[in-house]
Amino acid sequence: MPNPVVVPHRDKAQLQLAGATRIINVAATAVATRGIAHLSLTGGTMGIAVLAGITESPLKETVDWSKVHFWWSDERFVPSGHADRNEQQAKDAWLTSLGLPEENLHVMGASDVFDTPEAAAEAYTAELARYAPEGEASPLFDLTLLGMGPDGHIASLFPDRAEILEAEATALAVHDSPKPPPTRVSLTLPVINYSERIWFLVAGSDKAEATARLRAASALPETQLTAEILTQTPAAGARGLLETLILATEDAIGSAS
Repeated sequence: MPNPVVVPHRDKAQLQLAGATRIINVAATAVATRGIAHLSLTGGTMGIAVLAGITESPLKETVDWSKVHFWWSDERFVPSGHADRNEQQAKDAWLTSLGLPEENLHVMGASDVFDTPEAAAEAYTAELARYAPEGEASPLFDLTLLGMGPDGHIASLFPDRAEILEAEATALAVHDSPKPPPTRVSLTLPVINYSERIWFLVAGSDKAEATARLRAASALPETQLTAEILTQTPAAGARGLLETLILATEDAIGSAS
């Protein structure tokens, strides 16, 4: 896995435009090459803004979206249609406008569908396995988008918790999340990393400290990412097989640039 590379952006508007264009290019190339694409989406303010930017791009017509499958790296365990759900935010931002086949949207289970987040995680594990190559737990994602919290968390893998070190499960339940809502479902780090490309979408001065820790870890080879580093800054463990980019605004990069 190559070390992550920082790509500075002047502000959120530039990150939205550039990020949307990058996503479109990856999807178009995957569909043209293999006839299918697998994209893992993120929530968060910047993540949703970048997705919304796709609807405004004239390049969106270069993709046959009916051949693109969408997944999520985590979800809030609340009822279907709830404004807190990453799935619903993505639908509102752009997915609904694509007119996709329902089978292209691989959503994590909601609390009105499953009794427990453990049951939702088990169902998502089975869904991922349906599209996985032999011997793998999930499809190979062409692209995984990740936000990062001010504490350095990714998906619903938070600092100082055991979930970031989980190496066997595909998806897991998260209880008592330090960020509301408290009950969630998340992919584990090995599944997140089964992606050709991982792109962080990071904006805002409140992310500067976590971005500095992420950049420091990015200089290390994968073999030197200790449990201590991962539990302090879970984002440090996310690395794509071909490429990892930290697409960040200048205020998120801070004085370390």
